[in-house]
Amino acid sequence: MKTELIALGLALAAIPAVAHAQTAAPRFEPAPCAVEVAPDERIDCGVLVVPENRGRADSRMIRLPVLIFRSRAETPANDPVIFLTGGPGNSALSGQRSGRSNPFLELRDQVVLEPRGAKLAQPALECPQINALKGVITAERLRGVEADARLTAAATACRATLVAGGADLNGYNSAEAADDIEALRVALGYDRVNLYALSYGTRLALTVARRHPSSVRAMVLDSVLPPEVGYDEAATANTWRSLNAVFDNCAVDPACSAAWPDAREDFRALVARGEIDAVTGVGLALQDPRLIPLIPRAVGSAADGRPEELAGWVARAQGPSGFTWGLRLSVWCSEEAPFEAPERIEAQVAADRGLGGADSRAASVAMCRAWNVAPAEAIENTPVTSDIPTLIFAGEFDPSTPPDWGRRLLAQMPKATFVLMPGLSHGASFNRCGGMMAVAFFRDPDAAPDVVCANRMRGADFSLSAAAP
Repeated sequence: MKTELIALGLALAAIPAVAHAQTAAPRFEPAPCAVEVAPDERIDCGVLVVPENRGRADSRMIRLPVLIFRSRAETPANDPVIFLTGGPGNSALSGQRSGRSNPFLELRDQVVLEPRGAKLAQPALECPQINALKGVITAERLRGVEADARLTAAATACRATLVAGGADLNGYNSAEAADDIEALRVALGYDRVNLYALSYGTRLALTVARRHPSSVRAMVLDSVLPPEVGYDEAATANTWRSLNAVFDNCAVDPACSAAWPDAREDFRALVARGEIDAVTGVGLALQDPRLIPLIPRAVGSAADGRPEELAGWVARAQGPSGFTWGLRLSVWCSEEAPFEAPERIEAQVAADRGLGGADSRAASVAMCRAWNVAPAEAIENTPVTSDIPTLIFAGEFDPSTPPDWGRRLLAQMPKATFVLMPGLSHGASFNRCGGMMAVAFFRDPDAAPDVVCANRMRGADFSLSAAAP
């Protein structure tokens, strides 16, 4: 399944321009595919046409590309799987070319909807100034006030361009996106849907569950972002939780602890002497299960004057951002920033947090002030209560959405099951074990999930850090 989520991205040349008209009922229109798809498979394409802002009677209509991978079953179930990507600001369709290896198609369709404002949508809320600047900040090691000031200026300029082009930035949020999913279900004639969501997509899935509970049959939530958490208030703490898990695992592994007995202090020493690239490199490694057990070696070697392994990770982490930043800021500055304490957000990049001023926040206070969108309703910052059968995945070392964020859903979701995936990070279900569990769960969401394969996972092998690079 993961191969169907990698980036491919082609231009959306075949979809007409956004219509400027009175608000009409949402509709689905067959249209050429927005990305290149396998010509020998049953893949239907089109666009969902919806109001940009349902709160305005005169809102223009926007166009969201859709892919429908048709089931291989003789009589498919009338409840497809809809994949909700992360971000906010990622494209859902880029990389979606084939359903040949998709096990969900044995019983039902899989539908992919491009998020409103994303790369292939019409309009796309692109901010190329921010994308380029993110690469400059990494390459030039900019931090703190200077980096924030330049990002804020870029956000100000991008907002002006988008608004001048007719964009209503208040129409881009999770509530509107949830209503898009319901509109798509109705337009395509499905009884209910199953939601498979990753990262920010889990927040969107929970919003769908809150707004349209009778339309959702079951959910798989991977790397959960609950609506009530303050992401930017805890960005550095979450990174340190993941780092400490790495160093603690090294400490209890005989080979790793013998080779790198001071890995945690080695990392602190690198940061203290201004080697802030170490944070960039380790941050990349924390997202990759193949690199996680090598972090003690890379850090210890760098502290000893041999930075080659860590430098390779830094190089991989550099380059422009791939997010559609206008969408990202519209969502974030509407439903995250208004409910967080500015002083707590700003404190995440303080030097005394031990990350050399590195910024793991989705957006700064200044950027959101510049973006200037209306705050979401208060309910968007509250837990979702639901009895929809739900399977929750979390990666042991996830530095962005810690496992406790997934566990907390259990208090309000009596039919939810939480599964910790040892040795894994963000996107913990995209592997053979997770795929098998998700397929079985959607086949019968009322049965207790079989977690045997997760319980048998060995986890990260930190003895690898004792070997030579």
